[in-house]
Order: sequence, then C-alpha cells, then structure tokens
Amino acid sequence: MTTVNSPHTAMPELLTVEEFAQRLRVGRSTVFLWIASKKMIQAIHYFKIGKTVRIPWSLELLASLSTKNEETEPAPVRSGKNQRIINLDY
Repeated sequence: MTTVNSPHTAMPELLTVEEFAQRLRVGRSTVFLWIASKKMIQAIHYFKIGKTVRIPWSLELLASLSTKNEETEPAPVRSGKNQRIINLDY
C-alpha cells in the first residue's frame, strides 16, 4: 500500500503566484496575464483554493509554457472607436 509520505510519490512543490514569478524572473502581473490569456490552464498548470492560486512547480510545467508560445492565436483585430488607421501590428 502506498502512503502519501512514500518516497515514490513525489509531490510537486506548490507555489504562490509571487513565488512562481520570482523563480521565472517575471512580474506577478505577467503570471496573471498568462492565466487570463489561457496560456496557463486551470487544473493543468494551476489550481485555485477559494481565491488563492497555487502552481505546482515541475519541469513539465516549464516545458509546456515554453512550447505554448508556438501555439498562441493571433491578436484580435480592433474594431470601433479605438481602431488604428494604420495597422502597426502588421
């Protein structure tokens, strides 16, 4: 029978957003931007306990974040009052 304290069940270290940002040397707001833009997916890359976000520290997470950049969607086209006359994103 396997117990939680068994050396075979290595639990990843759970980090706060601040700790995670420090380790990656990015701003706290960058981590929240990744969450809002779905670069980090709930229940895969992070989970919530109430309003508290916890991120399991693992090499798999770092690998998936680095490959996610290749799969990102293009920025949405602006419309309406704030639309630029010249497309600077081209």
